Amino acid sequence: MRTLFFHLFVAATLHAQTPALEQLIEVRSGTLPIILTVPHGGTLKPENVLARRYGVTGMDANTAPLSEMIIEELESLYGGKPHAIFARLHRSRLDPNRDIKEAAQGEPTAEAAWHRFHESAHKACETVMKKHGYGLLLDIHGHRHIDQRVELGYLIKGEQLKATDTEMNADAVLIASTSIRDLDKRSPQSFAELVRGPQSLGGLLEFRGFRCLPSPTKSFPGVLAGYFSGAYDITAHGSRDGGTVSAIQVECPWNNVRDRPENQRRFAKALAESLGVYFEAHFGQKLK
Repeated sequence: MRTLFFHLFVAATLHAQTPALEQLIEVRSGTLPIILTVPHGGTLKPENVLARRYGVTGMDANTAPLSEMIIEELESLYGGKPHAIFARLHRSRLDPNRDIKEAAQGEPTAEAAWHRFHESAHKACETVMKKHGYGLLLDIHGHRHIDQRVELGYLIKGEQLKATDTEMNADAVLIASTSIRDLDKRSPQSFAELVRGPQSLGGLLEFRGFRCLPSPTKSFPGVLAGYFSGAYDITAHGSRDGGTVSAIQVECPWNNVRDRPENQRRFAKALAESLGVYFEAHFGQKLK
C-alpha cells in the first residue's frame, strides 16, 4: 500500500511540474489574413521534459516580445489581429521548425507540443483561406550573422538568388518549389520583383530604414555573410497542399531590431506598414 501511495505521489508531482499543453504552445485566433508563428522564443524548461540531444538548442532572444509588438501594430493600423502561435517551450526542449524526429527526439511532451504547434498553424491557414481566400504566414526568427540584415526566406537558396531576374522568372521549377508559389500566381509583378523588387517585403522594409536580404540593394548573400532561406515551418505551411496561404521566414538581426524595446517597436511598425502596401501590391486587396 505504501508503495502504491509513493508511485501515485511521484506521478502527481511530475504532472504538476509540467505546464498544460496550452501553456507550452500558445494559440491565438485572429481576424486578419496573416498568421504569425514564433517557434524559437520560448523560455520554459520543465524539469521532466528531457533536453534535446542534438541540433541547435539556443533560443532566438526577444522574438516573442517583438512578435507581440507586431500584433499590436497590425491591430493599430488595420483594426484586427493576426492569428498567432507561440512556442513557449525553450528550444532545448522543442524545435518546432524541424520535423518531429529532430524537433522532439522521442520526448512525449515535446512531441505533443510539436503536434499542437503544427496542427494549430494548419487550422489557422484553413481559417484564413475560408474567410479571405488567401493569406500570408510569417515565421519569426532571429539570427546573428555578420551581415546584420533582415533575412527573408522563401525556400530559395543563397546560390539560387545569384540568378538574374530573367533567369529567375523563367525557372518554373524554382518558383513551384518556393513558399510563395501561390502568391506568385496572384501578383501582377514578376517573380523576381516579388522576391527582391521595390515592392517586395525586403524593398518595403528597406524604404522604412531596415537593410534586407533579398532586396533591391542586396539581391543575394555574400560568400561569408550567411543566409537562412527557410526551413520546416514555411515548407509545411506555405501554399501547402495547393493551399492559398504563402509563407516567409523572417530572420531578424540582433542589432537595431531585437536588441532593445525601442528598436523592436520601430521594426514592428515598419513591418506592419510594409504589409499593408504588400497586400495591395501583390494580393490586390487592402489588409483588413
